[in-house]
Amino acid sequence: MASSLSHLLLLIKPPSNFPSAQNVFFLGTPQPIASRPHSRPFFRRKLPTKIPFAITESGSPKSLDPDPKSLLQELAETFVLPADYFSKLPRDLRLDLNDAAFDLSNGPVKDECGEDLGEILLNISRAWELAEASTSAALVSKLPVMVDSLTDGNKSALGKRLISAGRRFQSMGKYGQGEQEMIAKVMIRTGKFLSARAVTTVTSAEPKQETRTLKFGELQVELTPDKAYIGAVIGLLFSTLSWGLSQGIESIPESSLQYANDNALLLAKSLRGALLALCYSSTLLSAFTSVGLLLLGVQLGSKENMATSLNCSASELIPLLGSTPNASAAATYICQQFGAVASKLLDTTYAVDNTYLLFSAYLVFAMQLGFAMLCAGSVRAKNTMNIMLTNVLDAAAGGLSYYLFGYAFAFGSPSNGFIGRHFFGLKSFPSQSGDYSFFLYQWAFAIAAAGITSGSIAERTQFVAYLIYSSFLTGFVYPIVSHWFWSGDGWAGAAKADGNLLFGSGVIDFAGSGVVHMVGGVAGLWAALIEGPRIGRFDRSGRFVALRGHSASLVVLGTFLLWFGWYGFNPGSFFTILKSYGTRGSYYGQWSAVGRTAVTTTLAGSTAALTTLFGKRLLVGHWNVLDVCNGLLGGFAAITSGCSVVEPWAAIVCGFVAAWVLMGLNKLAAKMKYDDPLEAAQLHGGCGAWGLLFTGLFAAKDFVNEVYPGKPDRPYGLFMGGGGKLLAAQIIQILVIIGWVSATMGPLFFGLHKLNLLRISTQDEMAGMDLTRHGGFAYVYHDEDDGSNLPASFKMNRIEPTNTNTPTPNHQHSTMLESTV
Repeated sequence: MASSLSHLLLLIKPPSNFPSAQNVFFLGTPQPIASRPHSRPFFRRKLPTKIPFAITESGSPKSLDPDPKSLLQELAETFVLPADYFSKLPRDLRLDLNDAAFDLSNGPVKDECGEDLGEILLNISRAWELAEASTSAALVSKLPVMVDSLTDGNKSALGKRLISAGRRFQSMGKYGQGEQEMIAKVMIRTGKFLSARAVTTVTSAEPKQETRTLKFGELQVELTPDKAYIGAVIGLLFSTLSWGLSQGIESIPESSLQYANDNALLLAKSLRGALLALCYSSTLLSAFTSVGLLLLGVQLGSKENMATSLNCSASELIPLLGSTPNASAAATYICQQFGAVASKLLDTTYAVDNTYLLFSAYLVFAMQLGFAMLCAGSVRAKNTMNIMLTNVLDAAAGGLSYYLFGYAFAFGSPSNGFIGRHFFGLKSFPSQSGDYSFFLYQWAFAIAAAGITSGSIAERTQFVAYLIYSSFLTGFVYPIVSHWFWSGDGWAGAAKADGNLLFGSGVIDFAGSGVVHMVGGVAGLWAALIEGPRIGRFDRSGRFVALRGHSASLVVLGTFLLWFGWYGFNPGSFFTILKSYGTRGSYYGQWSAVGRTAVTTTLAGSTAALTTLFGKRLLVGHWNVLDVCNGLLGGFAAITSGCSVVEPWAAIVCGFVAAWVLMGLNKLAAKMKYDDPLEAAQLHGGCGAWGLLFTGLFAAKDFVNEVYPGKPDRPYGLFMGGGGKLLAAQIIQILVIIGWVSATMGPLFFGLHKLNLLRISTQDEMAGMDLTRHGGFAYVYHDEDDGSNLPASFKMNRIEPTNTNTPTPNHQHSTMLESTV
């Protein structure tokens, strides 16, 4: 330590104007504002040129915080700006201002600075984000008033945050904003004075790992080299798994698909290439991520070693300075510079969690392919093209509506508890409350809700109705619900920023059993009720008639794709992975919670699938793969709420009950003559509601406190000894979602029905929308080509092969439709 510092002192020359120990030490003489070419006339105020420090006879500081009130008062004066000053800044400088807001209030600001000061800092950062200069000035002026009530720890924490934010203003000043340069100097100088007590005079015996606290939404993360290495190993394993899956798919020869008995496999042939592309891209992305994390771990390790070697101790520096005048003050100044360097070493760590969130978003978006295959296999062949097109439409229309309105309504902070009101069209984005990767992830969730609804009204709905309801659901209905329960400003969220939680717990809907699945399911319920059942679904006596989908192969394919995507849906909802919980050793943290969430998801789905398998065997006397697939998805929909806060054994209970909920609701639907081709309302709405109740019953105390920190006495599951408050909050969520979606989507579908924009004509429904709306069938031949369901205006002509020596596939004859009109 002494050697490294002695070499450093050869490069660092103390200021020549250090006074003697009996005199006064002055730090910093800022250039007068009037001499700067970019200063504006209204801001030309001359600041005090020197701030005194009293030094004792021995040369040690008598007080490193001689007059904090005057320092903060000076800082408040520098923020007296015109009301439109921040709003007129160029875009690049606005981004720097947002970064300053983040640095001022990131992490556990209320824990470090105290409740009152923390609240003021949060409000100042929001004012900077919204470019409200007058509000900022009013809030900064409160700091001198309350400084006397702060502890030394609070002052030190405030000082560090002022230094960090001040360096952002310093960056702004380099681009011609003279006022920002002056603000930066005053802010950094004040921060150094206040944080002087944070400079330790005794170095701990065992150096800590170099870490940096990052903030993504309401969650925080700490990154160390060990965690980067763990992430690299996970990425390598996932890359290997993706590569093995691609080899398995590639081993299926195309010739085996060409003459398959099931005509739907002709579509699977074309999907083979798409799946290979998906698997190979996953392999490459995982490999690159793994290598990046490995290199980052090595880099952080070297930075950690550097930081350890530069760990500054003023008591050790003083002897090295020898007879330098005011050696103690010089040592303190040098250590402050060391701290500033250390704070810059881990800026690159933002990329790690951003990559994790982006990869999760890609997985969730891949679920759209699963929805498309599931829907295509669950409808009759004559409507395959139509249902596939609606799935594409959900993503496309939802993308624009969520960009223009949805994200702002959901996460436009600061806002009230009901609806967001900023970031329309991603204006003033990114910000402290979100980044582009977060937007992409939330958009993937929004279109998932719209995809659920489309399954309920398949085979009988006009194309324009899909366009209208999909835009409305993703742009308004769903975002409002997600704001209530997921935004830091929402009235019922478990991570509400002000800590005023519903029933002391808030609603725990971690990945969206209610926010996503119930919203989509209840919307589909109203659509199907208003539209009525498909033609032929019930006979004249009202008995249920099965209209099975045309391809079990596509249903199974879609189910596995959804299963794969659910590992981004549930574990990805942590947003970050490199966060240490600090309660069970250095190898336990959010990365372990992510793994546990994937396990609970798997167990719930697997249990529901097996329960459905044997349950349907007892009820109907045979094994049905389609029912098993729906049971599996019902288990996933149920566990989505509590996947991060329940024990693995509880997930088995969740899946078991979810299977019986789904089977029971299907029986009730048949009795009530309710027609839902994909059982979407029963599966997503019913099982999603059960998932919310399940969380209120089985949420574990330790896991709740890890995932939602900051409130140790937070209620947890009723059956786990946590009382009934969490269960009450979950029941409230179920009721408000049903009420909200019914009040918005119900009138929308009823209005479309009255305007004859909802349901297709009887003739179109009998013929199939592929033929009447999309120019032909999805397949060359299907079992409905006998013409029995076609209108009289269409004539079926069978085309026989001309060369009898040429082998033909199992579907030996194709058909051609000729209009007699």
